[in-house]
This record gives sequence, C-alpha cells and structure tokens, in this order.
Amino acid sequence: MSLDAALSRAVARRQAAPLQMLKSKAVPAKTLSVFTRQWSALMSAGIPLSQAFELLSQSIVGNRSTQKAFGNTLQTLRNEVNAGQSLHTAFQKHPQVFNQHYCSLLHAGESAGILDKILSRLADTLEAHATLKAKLKNALIYPASILVIAVIVLVVILLWVVPVFEDVFKSMGASLPWATQQLINMSFWVGQWAGVLSGSILSLIALLHGVHHRSLKLQIIFEKMAFQSPVVGPLLQTAMVVKWAQTLSALLQAGIPLAEALAPASAATASPNLAQATLAMTQSIQEGHSLSKAMSKSNLFSAMTIQMCAIGEETGSLDTMLERTAKLMESDLNQHIGNLSTLLEPVIMVVLGTLIGGILLALYMPIFNLGQVF
Repeated sequence: MSLDAALSRAVARRQAAPLQMLKSKAVPAKTLSVFTRQWSALMSAGIPLSQAFELLSQSIVGNRSTQKAFGNTLQTLRNEVNAGQSLHTAFQKHPQVFNQHYCSLLHAGESAGILDKILSRLADTLEAHATLKAKLKNALIYPASILVIAVIVLVVILLWVVPVFEDVFKSMGASLPWATQQLINMSFWVGQWAGVLSGSILSLIALLHGVHHRSLKLQIIFEKMAFQSPVVGPLLQTAMVVKWAQTLSALLQAGIPLAEALAPASAATASPNLAQATLAMTQSIQEGHSLSKAMSKSNLFSAMTIQMCAIGEETGSLDTMLERTAKLMESDLNQHIGNLSTLLEPVIMVVLGTLIGGILLALYMPIFNLGQVF
C-alpha cells in the first residue's frame, strides 16, 4: 500500500471515529491511570477478571458523571468478556476511553499470560504521561492567567477611567499631548467596537475549533505552527517525543514487533504530525530500513534521539535505549520548564508595569503641563 493511500485511510478512520465513540465517554487521565493501577493489583492478587471489574466499578474516583459513565463502560466490558470475547477485543470497542496503545498492551499481556505485569507497566506509562502533561499545563497556566487579567484591566481603564479624564481635559480647554490624544482615541475606538470585536473573536474561535476538530490536515498545520513557535514550541515537541519514546519502549518490552508498535505509540501522543510520520516510518521499516534511518527523514526527532535509537538497534536493546532516552529528555524538559517559569514572571511584570505606567503618564501629562503654566 502506498503512503498516500495509507494516509487517506487514516484520515477516513479519524473522521469516522466519532460514530464509533458514542458507546462510551472519555474519562480523565488520572481516573484511567488509577483504574489501571488498581486493576493490576487485583490481577496480581489472583482476583477473577469478572469480580475485578465489579470491584473496580465501585471504586472509581471522579465526579458523578465520570463515575456513572465509566462504571457503565466497565459493566459492558464485564458482560462482553463473560460472553467469551477476548479482553483486547472488548476494550477496542471503547476507543474514547482506551486508545490503541492501551489495547495493544492488553493484547500482548493477554497473549503472553502476563497481564498483571503488563498492567503495572501500562499504569507507569499513563502516570508518566499525566505528570508530564500537568507540568506543561502548570508552566503555561500562570502566564496565560496573568495576561488575561492584564487585558481585562486595560479594557476597564480604557472604557471607564479614560473617559473621566477626557471630560476633565475638555474643561481645561488646553491642547493635549500626542500620547494623551492617542490614548483617548484608543478609548473611543474600544468603546465603539469592543462588543463587535469580542463577538467576532469568539465566533472565529468557535468556527476554528469546529473545523479543527473535523479536519486532520488543519490539525497538522496548527500543530506545526505550535512546534515552530518560540520558547513554548520546543517544549511541546519534546513532550510529544517523550510520550512516544515511553510508549514505544513499553510496547517493545511487551513483545510487540516494532512495525506494529509504532502506530499505538504515536496514538498515545495524540499528535497528528507524528501519526503522519509514523505511516512513512512503518513503510520504511517494512522495506528493511532501520528505525533510526526512518526517524532521520522526519524533523520531529532530535539528533540525540535518533542516535540513541541507532545505538539501541545495534546492541539489540532498543526498548532499553528508548526508555533511557525518554528519561533524559524528560529531565531536560523539566529543567527548561523550571527556567521558563522563572524567566516569565519578571518579564510579565516588566511588560505590565510598562503598559500601566505608560497609561498613567499619558493621563497625567496634561495636568503636569497645566501646573507648569501656572
């Protein structure tokens, strides 16, 4: 099958996915990782699968909606397994909850008779992914919150404070400095167009969100733009590669062949660009090329990652080298996130101080000029 045909099939499957996901609702990553860890403990204790699902459905953490939805999913899984279906086949019917990576590891553990060990490894991977996501979110949430608050404060000043000063300036009858006049013009413009502009921005965001959700090509373009953005882009790309390396290492350790492990590994990252690159890498490996050579044709992987994979292939320890690579990149990512958080705080304070100080200076300049006249 050609690469274009494979990509077309992937797009078709992605567009059809919402129809297949109506049977179950997505659950938070923390809920899924806790469920997997508890399931592993029950399997290690020798609890039968049907009884384990019953116990797990009663111990689900989260809000009532999550508890009910996930509990119903587990009851459905229990009935399907009791009816004779294989474990991974039953789980594949709920792709909104259990992705391809999850089902592939279940298949490997079920086939090899080491389900408890596989579940423990799967829980480790899910927890590592959740921790990494939380660190990125915490690093970005603070500056984003400060910027949103700053925009609200500036709009309030322009809409309610500046007009009060404008009335005072008119009563003086003196000509206004250039900075003050520009601030008054900006206040007038915001007052006239704030509602229309806000509505247009919200409508555009809603439209782009809907189109983005339905268009795989648009998702690829947006993600490329995110990866190319300064400061944050490299962090997002590194986090994606860390997830990929962690997942691929777990799949290979479970005994899944490399060519079959690449697709669920990329699915675990939820990256459309990596999913596209995986099609090319899988085809290259099936043609007899090494993973490192296939990776070198994509700009998603660093030279260090490719070199570590090449060493792993030469020594026959690709799974171990991928795990070490993920740890190295995660350590480097944590350091960059810490540096980013430390750097952004003073930068934001300086920018906000400059904006607020400039507005205050523009407002008080006419009063200062009037004092000099008298």
